[in-house]
Amino acid sequence: MIYAFATFEVDTAKFELRKSGRTISVEPQVFAVIRLLIENRDRMVSKTELVDAVWDGRAVSESAISSRIRSARNAIEDDGKAQRVIQTVHGRGFRFLASVEELPT
Repeated sequence: MIYAFATFEVDTAKFELRKSGRTISVEPQVFAVIRLLIENRDRMVSKTELVDAVWDGRAVSESAISSRIRSARNAIEDDGKAQRVIQTVHGRGFRFLASVEELPT
């Protein structure tokens, strides 16, 4: 599946994040965060769900979660202040706000 938003594409088959057709290098966990949020864009993803999906339920610190969210935002040209694409739901989790189009692979 390819998810397109703004000038970005997330290709789940190729495990790629692209901007205007050019591949952007991201860590696997950062890609997993972006993918999880896009695939659940109709709702908030709890921190527990994020940890279960990205870290296979292992215990991780708040700083590890914050680091991956920050890296995901940087990769898609968002930031914690504007939160145009990834919104923090304080103390609960995260939401993907951008309009997404699903493209055939």
